[in-house]
Amino acid sequence: MKILRLTTLLDFGGIETKMANLSTYNDKENEWVFVALGKGGEAEKKIRSNGKRTLALGFDYKIPSIKSIWKCYKFLKKEKPDVLHTSGAEANFFGYFAGRMAGVPKIIVEEIGIPRQSSVAKKIFRFIFRNADYTVGESKIVVDHFVTTYGLHPNKAKVVSNFGLFQYDLSKLIVQKDESIFNIVMISRLEKVKNIEGVINVVARLCDTTSRNIRLTIAGSGALEQELKKKVEEMNLQKHVHFLGFITDPYPHLCNADLYVLNSHSEGFSNSLVEAMYSGTPVLSTTVGAASDIIEDSKNGFLTSVNDEEELYLKLLKIVDIPKEVMSKIGSNGQKSIIEKYSLKNHIEQLMSLYR
Repeated sequence: MKILRLTTLLDFGGIETKMANLSTYNDKENEWVFVALGKGGEAEKKIRSNGKRTLALGFDYKIPSIKSIWKCYKFLKKEKPDVLHTSGAEANFFGYFAGRMAGVPKIIVEEIGIPRQSSVAKKIFRFIFRNADYTVGESKIVVDHFVTTYGLHPNKAKVVSNFGLFQYDLSKLIVQKDESIFNIVMISRLEKVKNIEGVINVVARLCDTTSRNIRLTIAGSGALEQELKKKVEEMNLQKHVHFLGFITDPYPHLCNADLYVLNSHSEGFSNSLVEAMYSGTPVLSTTVGAASDIIEDSKNGFLTSVNDEEELYLKLLKIVDIPKEVMSKIGSNGQKSIIEKYSLKNHIEQLMSLYR
């Protein structure tokens, strides 16, 4: 069986990391091809190093480019995949229409989070989601949204949980925590949906109200990088908020942190959340995407409401005073739950049940 995974890009980001991790699977029965509508990059290199075929088509992926649908159709007609699995809005749009034109036997579309769409976009994607063989989401919240918003039949909307590789040797890391500092780490694209600004606001309040020395370490790059740095300067928080830029290895930063925070407005299944939990670092996440499925509040992590700075502040105010041994236990519980439930093997089994 020839399986073609189509994404918008293959450089860096959540979907791209997922494709790179998926390419580590040694499948002797099926051929996997990883394709980007636009450019390749970091993920493309990793996928190739894992012995899988990749293609960066360099198309204009702005919806709705008729020219790109035609180009995509000709590409799929030549490749003749048995399964076309698309991920993300642009890949879903171009992949679905081109795939139907090319006569691809099975088309699966996947939306990572809950998108904010115009009325026209909702009509277009309602058609796509209803007519694809399956519409996939990484969490129950996302799949329930498909069913209610787009009128999908529940049998066509499937949860396929994301996964972690869990191959990193954490024992080789040197942990050098400064006990006088409570170090919060965020690892994400610096984009509006991640609501990093909200965490900076809360850290400013914590610095004024708690005796703990608070540090926020932000790793990642994106469109808001300069804006966020300017905000930190204007709030005179340079001693408390540090920007690392894009990093390739999150684990040294995670293992030396006291808490990982995900404050997104919307997520599917966050790769960085999985990495943080695997590292044994306690995590705090908004109730987005799969976070509510993964985290049991105050037992293997912490949860807070979306876009509620007051609740986030009160939650962090409580967390910074939790005894070290209790936090360590919560981190260990998080690591155990991730390893047991979200392996690559489980993910592949879920995919194959749809592909076949």
